[in-house]
Amino acid sequence: MVLVGPGLSPAPPVLPSPDARALAAQTSRPSPTAATAPAAEVGVTVAQWAETWWQTIDVGANTEAFYRTLLTRHILPQWGATPLTALTPAGIEIWLKKLRDSYAQTTVKSIRKLLGMILADAVDNRLIDRTPVRSEHRGRGRLQPHRERPWIDEHQLLTIARRILRVSCRNHCLLVITAAYTGMRWGELAGLQRDNVDLERGLVHITHNGALHEVNGALSLGHPKTRASVRTVTLPPFLTALLTADLSAHRRDFVFTTLRGALLRRSGFQRRVWAPATRGGTIDGRYWTPVDERLTFHGLRHSHKTWLIEDGNPDVAQARRLGHTLQNRMDETYSHVAASIDTRLLAGLENRWQRSLTAANDTNPADPLALTT
Repeated sequence: MVLVGPGLSPAPPVLPSPDARALAAQTSRPSPTAATAPAAEVGVTVAQWAETWWQTIDVGANTEAFYRTLLTRHILPQWGATPLTALTPAGIEIWLKKLRDSYAQTTVKSIRKLLGMILADAVDNRLIDRTPVRSEHRGRGRLQPHRERPWIDEHQLLTIARRILRVSCRNHCLLVITAAYTGMRWGELAGLQRDNVDLERGLVHITHNGALHEVNGALSLGHPKTRASVRTVTLPPFLTALLTADLSAHRRDFVFTTLRGALLRRSGFQRRVWAPATRGGTIDGRYWTPVDERLTFHGLRHSHKTWLIEDGNPDVAQARRLGHTLQNRMDETYSHVAASIDTRLLAGLENRWQRSLTAANDTNPADPLALTT
């Protein structure tokens, strides 16, 4: 159930459409760009099947909006009027190859993935015998180098946080620190409510409706990214203390908000707060060197995982903290040693924070977020 409150609105409904068997009896003219199938074999088109396919998927609001964009801007204009039986691997590969001339590799990969999902489900519904979407690991694509995702260490994190304190406020400074030291996603942080923070025990509960989604400008509370994302995250002592002080200074329902107490929007935070603090430049008469111009807010989550790896925490502890699902089932093993592993994990994070303060020559240990000269 989606919670609706101030500034929140539910995701748009999915329109009904005929079932797959009804579609199988319909016919349509093929796309002029596709090979023409014999008249007796012309059946359900890509557009007709996509309309039904929408009713079979269960994804988050942001994912649904992303899929709709790819479908309406790329897949349907090219293949919408084409019968499923007229699609060929060669035709699809030629089209995808042309897309690479105009779009980023990640965009083309997403288009391929979505079309593959749609056609794989068409196979399951016996509309076609096999999917014409082939593996992307062919040809020179294999030679493309892997690009390491940018991440930062604890010292760079403290620099960013204190810069944010200058350009924005303490609450936003703490938002960034919490993201880096918990690995929580943007939506989980922006949707975090006071009632889901247990500071006496140093816990943050990410519930089934605890993530803030922004779709087409509308904000709504809903399920986090995956089933495993519903979890409890433990806090290192320093972060518990900082959150306790911040929450005592206001009575808002949400932990992190705008300066006026409204719900956060990612684009606004990125433009007004994140970009100046990470990309540097002259701010209020002083020059800030760039930290890493490639770094995104999600890079804080990647940084957290990198820290856990550096500190020697086992994969299962990392997965549980980040809301990931491991391929091999180790939950039972972890449950017997959870306390000792988590104690060591939090000690490592606490040590990082203290190291960053020491390296920064902090002159006010009573207020570690105080501005430095």
